Parts: sequence; C-alpha cells; structure tokens
Amino acid sequence: MKKTLKMNEYPLTSLVTLALVALGWVLSLRVGKARKNFADALEAPEKFHSLELYSDPDFMVVFRNHQNLLEHLILVFPALWIFALSISDGIAFILGFTYFIGRVWWARNYLRNYSHRPAFILCFFSLLALLVGAVGGTIYRLISV
Repeated sequence: MKKTLKMNEYPLTSLVTLALVALGWVLSLRVGKARKNFADALEAPEKFHSLELYSDPDFMVVFRNHQNLLEHLILVFPALWIFALSISDGIAFILGFTYFIGRVWWARNYLRNYSHRPAFILCFFSLLALLVGAVGGTIYRLISV
C-alpha cells in the first residue's frame, strides 16, 4: 500500500500561527534584555533571579507585555484553528492576521505610557469574531451530520 504525503491544508492559518509564535519569542527576548538591564549577572548575580526584580516598574512593563500575549494565545490558538477547520483557512488567516497586527501595535505602544487601547479593541474584535465563528462552525457541523 502506497502512502502519499498530504500537504498542509491550512497554510494561511499555519502562517499566522507562526507569526504569533515569533512575536512571543521577540517579546521574550525583550524580557531577557530588561532582566539583564536591571541586574547584570556579572555585577549583581543575586538580583538576576530575585523577587526584587519584579518591583522595578520598567521591568514589569516589559514582563507584563510578554505575559499578556501568552495569556491571550491560550484563547486565540484554539479559536483560530477551530475556525479554520470548520469555516475557512482564508478567513481564519484574515482574522488571525488582524489579531497579529493588533498585538504588534499593542506591544509597541505598551511601553509608551500604556497607550494601547486602540490595539486592544482591534485584538478584542478579532478574537471575538474567531470565537463566534468557531462556535458557529462547530454547531453547524454538528447539526448537519
């Protein structure tokens, strides 16, 4: 029996997923740089991993920016993929890419006096559309079986 290699049926959703993962990686590098700036391991190694680090407001802005993305990706990834599977790879890509643009905008403005409200709104409505579409597509598939 000959096995055939099946190509990725969801290349656009895969692309936006990888873009969001890359954004998470870039923000994690920022956290590492902020940690180094606060407590250079060569000068004060005891501060590098101390709780004192979390009292620094500049570090916390960078840290929360990264953590906030990770907290939201737990919701975004399942909604994105269920939407792609039950409705459309292309529409999932558009909504996911809109979310990605919002998160980049958010990450850039989070460090500037927390002026990320428009980015939050863009991300919120993109995620809401993904969630509603994922639920609707799933229910439709269940009913039409």
